[in-house]
Amino acid sequence: MKFNKVCFALLMLLAIASQSCTDMNDLTDKYLDEGEIVYAAKVDSVGVRAGENRIQLDIYVKAQRVENLRVYWNNYEDSVDVEIGGKTGVFPVILDDMPESGYLFQLVSFDKFGNRSLEFEATGSSYGENYKNGLSNRSYTTEFTRYDMEGDSMVIYWGGTVRGAIGMELQYTNTSDERVRMELSADATTTTLYDLKGNISYSSRFIPEENAIDTFISTSRNIPVYYERPIDKSGWKIVGYSSDAAATNGWGASNTIDGDINTPWHTSHNPYSGFPHYFIVDMGETVNISSFEVYRRMDDSAGAQPTHQIFYAESLTDPADSKDPGWKDYGVYSFDNVVDIPQFSRAANIVKARYFMYYVGSNSRSQYAYIGEIGAYSPAGDGLIH
Repeated sequence: MKFNKVCFALLMLLAIASQSCTDMNDLTDKYLDEGEIVYAAKVDSVGVRAGENRIQLDIYVKAQRVENLRVYWNNYEDSVDVEIGGKTGVFPVILDDMPESGYLFQLVSFDKFGNRSLEFEATGSSYGENYKNGLSNRSYTTEFTRYDMEGDSMVIYWGGTVRGAIGMELQYTNTSDERVRMELSADATTTTLYDLKGNISYSSRFIPEENAIDTFISTSRNIPVYYERPIDKSGWKIVGYSSDAAATNGWGASNTIDGDINTPWHTSHNPYSGFPHYFIVDMGETVNISSFEVYRRMDDSAGAQPTHQIFYAESLTDPADSKDPGWKDYGVYSFDNVVDIPQFSRAANIVKARYFMYYVGSNSRSQYAYIGEIGAYSPAGDGLIH
């Protein structure tokens, strides 16, 4: 009886297995009846290079079995065919009339029998007016830039670099009335223009991505040329000041006009005198002023004031009084405490003055104020700006 039960179980298992195999064959037979699917070789890789309303695809084909391929984009609505001819290597394809946007590309290869490959996907972007409208020129530091009347030259001090910039182009007119063109690096710190007459303009060159096929040019910007001569300081004198350290360190207010940038003025620090800090200069006569130049304290300027203000006047009731109602505001200017070159404070218009006051109302770095030297300039030549 036990033996019969075992035999019955075995027979049932065989029947189930036979039925399962039949069902599986039914599933596979219908695909085998359609024949084996043969795929063409896919492209090996694709480099996508951005351009101005265009994109370049660098298609690398490694297999020799590819006769041609088709590139799709815009959800397969647009396409272009590329002839390969069984060759290998890199096949550059430029897609024109590509509005500024990001794109997804699908690449399908075909062999000589018409078999197609599985898709290869790549992404890339084109750039246009939106990108160009966002470009900005590199700044230049106006407070350091002045025309040298003696040498017909000017040094331009450039500001920080601009992201994406790969270079600059600068043009100016020389003393022979010739247009001079200069190619500058994107990270140049200074540029000297020799035999300068005027008409300085510059622009920056950009690429939106590494290996882009097109260069974008920013809108040209003009740099004014200031024709100025230094005002003789031999008749200048200090007529008033808030405090100085002449007694303790020899850092008197008169040091600011002695012609030596290494002899500073420093406000009193023992005891400390409160804000505001200032000194007043009588130039001895009324002159036209186009700018002031200020040197930092050369030996130590870690706590120097980040900004300063200048006042001027043709006449004053009391020239020694910092609160005299005759003072006029020339402007507030930034002050770099690490550069060794003169820093220019230049108002929009020429002013007439006999007196001026250097003024520091506050200082976020320390309780003091100090500089190495101050000077003033008058317009020279046939005008101030060219």
